[in-house]
Amino acid sequence: MIFKAFVTFSILFSFHLQSQRRNFFPDSDTPPNCNIIKKGTFFRDDKTDSRFKVKFHNNKMIEVYGNNTVIIESNLKMLSKCKFEGEIKKIKTKFLMTDSLFYVGKTTTYEIVETGKNYIVYEYPCVADLNNCTEILEKK
Repeated sequence: MIFKAFVTFSILFSFHLQSQRRNFFPDSDTPPNCNIIKKGTFFRDDKTDSRFKVKFHNNKMIEVYGNNTVIIESNLKMLSKCKFEGEIKKIKTKFLMTDSLFYVGKTTTYEIVETGKNYIVYEYPCVADLNNCTEILEKK
């Protein structure tokens, strides 16, 4: 009898808990507005030194890591409405990086998977193109 009551309450409360979940991305069911990258600044601030900012303007993308520690400038080429390719043109860094010229000319394909009023989510291949990385950035 106690077991049946426990199972019944567990089932009832599991429905209640599922309905209380917050939706952090309320626009995730709508098609992405990929025009958002024509001009704008997006950022991720982890409250540490790993700040990351991306600026889009005139088919260019500027990625800023940390407190202007590393700045990567890329030209953009739109492959489809929500897919674009970035080719690294210039790397500025406060570190002594002798291999930074190795990355100049490298291309990366990005795909916008979700947008909202104040955020953008895009994916790109990383870790020697073995994985997909996802960036969730807020609009500034």
